[in-house]
Amino acid sequence: MQSIPMGAATAALFCVLTAGVADAHVSISSGPAAANKSQKITFTIGHGCENADTVAVRVEIPAAVSSVRALRSDFGKPSIERGAGNAISAVVWRKPDADVQDEDIGYYDLTIRARVGNVPFTQIYFKIHQTCRTATGVETTVSWAALPGEAGEPAPAVAVVPTRQAGWNKYVVGANVSIAAADLPTYFGDALIVWRGSAAYSANPITTALIASTAGVASLTDLAPNDEIWVKY
Repeated sequence: MQSIPMGAATAALFCVLTAGVADAHVSISSGPAAANKSQKITFTIGHGCENADTVAVRVEIPAAVSSVRALRSDFGKPSIERGAGNAISAVVWRKPDADVQDEDIGYYDLTIRARVGNVPFTQIYFKIHQTCRTATGVETTVSWAALPGEAGEPAPAVAVVPTRQAGWNKYVVGANVSIAAADLPTYFGDALIVWRGSAAYSANPITTALIASTAGVASLTDLAPNDEIWVKY
């Protein structure tokens, strides 16, 4: 069995830990996605457009997402668009006219089942186009499609985490991937602890306090390309 690389300075902390283990109209509510695995991704429409009900939503499918299957919803049966290689390039849900509300009172979930690529520690952005209709029949479309650094309404993103099992997991950060301190909770929010050498991170404030008070253990503030880490779930 391969040993976990921790020296005597971290032993006391290890023993304690192992004793018991911008509001957008459209967001992703299903949480992080597991890399290289099929799963459900749910898009939530929290509200319409200036008191107009949402009548249609078009979700563009990114290149890192494949094997798409769209689920029925309050909007009824979905339709699809195909692109290069006959792959599904977008999913569209449109509400039947009889179900359109005169005002913005609805909260909706739209779901696909899809395979997420083997791209852990990255974020996949979905460009989404939301169409609303007023009581007088006027339709407007808002596009949530701006990528980081671009102007416009931001595209919602799903964080991709590596597959894991209960207990210790060893990972290597990708050669082109860096994880800033602000993003550590995104990828490791449900982990008991993350180790890189003698530095550790946890989203749990009690564990964070133990890290800070343990001699020889530094706080892990970011991750660089090719970093080897140990994560316990």
